[in-house]
Amino acid sequence: MTAGLVPDSDALARLAAAALSRAPVSLGQRRTASPHEFYRYPARFSPGLVAAAIDAFSAPGDLVADYFVGGGTTLVEARFAGRLAVGADINSMSIFVSRAKTRLYSGRDLVEVEAWAARAVELNASHRSAVRGTTPHIPNFDEPGLAEQRAALLNGIRALDDVPTRPAMELARCVLLRAAQSAFDMRGEVPEVEAFRSSILENATSMACAAAAATTRYRAADRKVPAYGTPRSLLLHQGLPGVAAHPALANHPTPRLVLTSPPYPGVYVNYHRWKLRGRKETPLPYVIAGADDGNGLAYYTMSARSDRTQAKYFEHLRAAFGDVVSMCDRGTWVVQVVGFNDVADHLDRYLRVLSDVGFDEVTFDELATDEDGRLWRDVPGRRWWARAGQRSGVAPNTSREVVLIHRLAR
Repeated sequence: MTAGLVPDSDALARLAAAALSRAPVSLGQRRTASPHEFYRYPARFSPGLVAAAIDAFSAPGDLVADYFVGGGTTLVEARFAGRLAVGADINSMSIFVSRAKTRLYSGRDLVEVEAWAARAVELNASHRSAVRGTTPHIPNFDEPGLAEQRAALLNGIRALDDVPTRPAMELARCVLLRAAQSAFDMRGEVPEVEAFRSSILENATSMACAAAAATTRYRAADRKVPAYGTPRSLLLHQGLPGVAAHPALANHPTPRLVLTSPPYPGVYVNYHRWKLRGRKETPLPYVIAGADDGNGLAYYTMSARSDRTQAKYFEHLRAAFGDVVSMCDRGTWVVQVVGFNDVADHLDRYLRVLSDVGFDEVTFDELATDEDGRLWRDVPGRRWWARAGQRSGVAPNTSREVVLIHRLAR
């Protein structure tokens, strides 16, 4: 493993190009060409940016870590690139979808996923608006106009009882997540039940193909680097601080790259809810994933809407990066993508926290897009809700991000 890679100009140029690309983060609702598309986690990393950063700041066999792992983009790209990968997150949904995207699947697993989808659709066809077994209460998903779609979804969950392996069962849940997210989350008009059932079948087939291709890539990458006696990919349902002391990391090497994107100060993203018909919040994704829920928005964003000062956010950020700094050495690069509601105030406070816990900022001429020497990027098609004026609104800076690079202070 490397003792501290210094990126060359070509690698930095590729990183700048990836960061400034106007290509959409998602490949689209009906495309599942890679595990990145298994679930559209809120505020996702661009896979191209992540791949370029991994290439610039680490080498094959190095450990790449993301302690706000979100939808698992860092881990997928790290595994493709022949790196060890560690991800941690406070959100059980994050851990679920990241595991589904990064695990190795057998041929039997994938056959079982497609067989499950066929059984689920057949069950739905014969029980149009009836649900087999006990019917759970799902807030804002009980309205009469959704009875058939709700039955189709819940019968798909019931059919999981006959899936024999855990990898197949979790990928099947991911199929339901993707189909249901496309059908219900932020959709003004919900598709008819026939279209939803067809989506389950189509996603099962395409996601099984993508999982097979990803497994082949992961295995090929693994063969190019030696084993270190640790898992190639490790996921921890653990928030910061607390990761540094986790016993599962006892035998892991020091990360060469920490590549992450924490929640943004003053920007409110629903990491824990879908919005049915674009307005009614529902915990439906947790029901589909079989994951734990029960926490409010502030738990995931590190601050409450009522906290205009963002004092709690920066207090939490200090504790989080105090934990991160204890896992780094002089050869570790920390690369973050961050956005701000109030750039003039929040950027200075953010950098002050990182400096106080022991990090120095590093800038590269090859990356500079602004007179401050940093790489700023506009995210195509993204608008996040942030505090703007007297009430919450869309603030002008919520689609603008900066790539921050740090190392331990000398």
